[in-house]
Amino acid sequence: MTAVTGVRAHQTMLDVTGNNIANVNTPGFKRDVTVFQDLLYQTTQGATGPGESRGGVNPSQVGLGVRVAAIETIHTQGFMQFTGNRTDMMISGDGFFVLRDGGSRIFSRAGNFTLDGEFNLVHSGTGFRVQGFEMQRDPLNPMNFIMAGDVSDIRIPLGSKMDPRATTVVALRCNLDSRVQPYLPIGFRDIHPELNALGFMDRAVVRIGGVNGDDFQMTARTDFTDPTQYITFAFDSVPPTGTPVEIQLEMAGIDQGRPVLAFTPPAGPGPHFVLQNGVEVNVFYNDTTGMLTMVDHNSGATLFTNNVRNDMNYFSFSAPRTPGGGGAADTINFLMEFHETSFGGSPVRATVWWDDPAAISPANMGFFTLDIPVNADGTFDLSNFNPPTLAGGALPAGFLATDFHLSPAAAGRGFEMRVRDPGGTIANANNAPIAGTLTMGGMHQVKMTIYDCQGYDHTLEVQFKKVAENVWRWEAFFPTNPSLVPSVSSGSLLFGPCGRIIYPAGGSVNFDVPFSLLGRQNANITLDFSGNAIGLEGEGVTQFASASTTRGFFQDGFAMGVLNNFTVGQDGTIVGQFTNGQNMPIFRVALAQFANPAGLEKIGDTMFRASVNSGLPNINAALEGGGGAIIGSTLEMSNVDLTEEFTRMIISQRGFQANTRVVTVSDSILEEVVNMKR
Repeated sequence: MTAVTGVRAHQTMLDVTGNNIANVNTPGFKRDVTVFQDLLYQTTQGATGPGESRGGVNPSQVGLGVRVAAIETIHTQGFMQFTGNRTDMMISGDGFFVLRDGGSRIFSRAGNFTLDGEFNLVHSGTGFRVQGFEMQRDPLNPMNFIMAGDVSDIRIPLGSKMDPRATTVVALRCNLDSRVQPYLPIGFRDIHPELNALGFMDRAVVRIGGVNGDDFQMTARTDFTDPTQYITFAFDSVPPTGTPVEIQLEMAGIDQGRPVLAFTPPAGPGPHFVLQNGVEVNVFYNDTTGMLTMVDHNSGATLFTNNVRNDMNYFSFSAPRTPGGGGAADTINFLMEFHETSFGGSPVRATVWWDDPAAISPANMGFFTLDIPVNADGTFDLSNFNPPTLAGGALPAGFLATDFHLSPAAAGRGFEMRVRDPGGTIANANNAPIAGTLTMGGMHQVKMTIYDCQGYDHTLEVQFKKVAENVWRWEAFFPTNPSLVPSVSSGSLLFGPCGRIIYPAGGSVNFDVPFSLLGRQNANITLDFSGNAIGLEGEGVTQFASASTTRGFFQDGFAMGVLNNFTVGQDGTIVGQFTNGQNMPIFRVALAQFANPAGLEKIGDTMFRASVNSGLPNINAALEGGGGAIIGSTLEMSNVDLTEEFTRMIISQRGFQANTRVVTVSDSILEEVVNMKR
């Protein structure tokens, strides 16, 4: 009987070994090991303890054989085999795939998956549905996706349509160069800084001649801290009411990056103003053409006209001098007027104007044009600029040919150009040599493609123009569709002393885009300069002493697309690839861990079921909670080692043979016993 137990035990060992060898190529199979244990013993004589005159006697026992104590599953990592099948997966590390069989959960290390007719990810051969966490867009940060709270069937609907998404967030990142000079064409650069006591305001003084040789002074001022007071003209004259005359052109919008201004005449006399010395003028503004015109009320003569919409790029200075080195002091007014339409490339066209002090009138104003090369960053390319020397006949009467000429600045970063007197005979109010400095520097532009609710793409351009230290002006517009004027199309960016945004509050602005003009739904867009809207606080636009590199970093809109492929990441994220270029996480593969994996119950098909000794499953996404990584297009093969299994087979075979010999001997003994009766 004892030998029979040995035969049975070794037969089981042979069965286990044979099963291991049979599954040497089964994906996810875990080999088993047979553990033997001896049976109860028959005691023929008990043990006797030692006495005073006699030693102890050991017990006499006869064993009753052997039994299989356990068949243990060894959960070591199996071998890796690349298959190239995009639905195959392998777990590198701890954990089990979670599958659903009807209403119950089962577990496996075999990642040979496929898609069924409803695009569910299932275990091939069984149809058990693979479980995972569905990914959803984070409502607080459109850049991120968050997992659902519980597992569900993984579904990868190839060929499904992704509806278009209207852009709601446009985020900009990187730097605006704090070293650049203010950008001239957006406003008025003051050549007398001591006059500028208005904070972030810029202004320039222009002297305009009146009738009968009289003149008046006009101060043009831009206020970038108040979007409604964009440009104001104030005159040094007193109307009958006794209050200063001030003409205010309010900001009404942006058309292709240029301001749209509106003029509302004041109550009472309307556009009729009485200026200094009784000069009466009428002021007109054409909001279609952008022309601001001042006409003598009595004679109808035009005193001043300019396009403040397209060419609001004044820079002028007054220079008292003694013509020819002697005589009474005169005032000559220079004005360099840039043509805004030429700022799309290089060179930039500019016109230099001056008035003749001997006969101040528009008819006697002289001018010449300059073509100034411009660098890619919007600064003057003075290294390639060859300014002309003014001829005597091109100057007002009384000025010598060598008195004035244009030249690059002697120092700086190449942002400046100067109109100067080489002889130093011209003096300003402080009796210092005067050099009118034209500055063009702080300009940077960003273009991004955004989408409306139907998936049409639109080019949104955001221009940054430096207006003062730590102050930039931003302007948003659609260069290919000027009719789409955002409800808030411009504003100020204020930076702190260390280059971080301090205004606008929160680092972003909101505006509406009138897509309804195109038959689509209007869009409300957050233009984010700080990074807060995309979860990158403080990493948006900065102003450090480094080259301007601001760019469009993120926008959450897209056109319609079709899911045509997917990939699986190490964290188990199944990323869908759409024909519109979008890559969107769909699911994360779930992995289960157990306190005692060896306690799992095998149920066939390389599946396991939890038992009372395995512990409850702890289900997380891959790479979380100690779970392993997912390797796509790869299978984990059996962890069976044939060398070890063949060795165990030989051992079990010899054990089986030896026990059968005992049975044979026992049979012979019984035969002799029977023969004794004969």
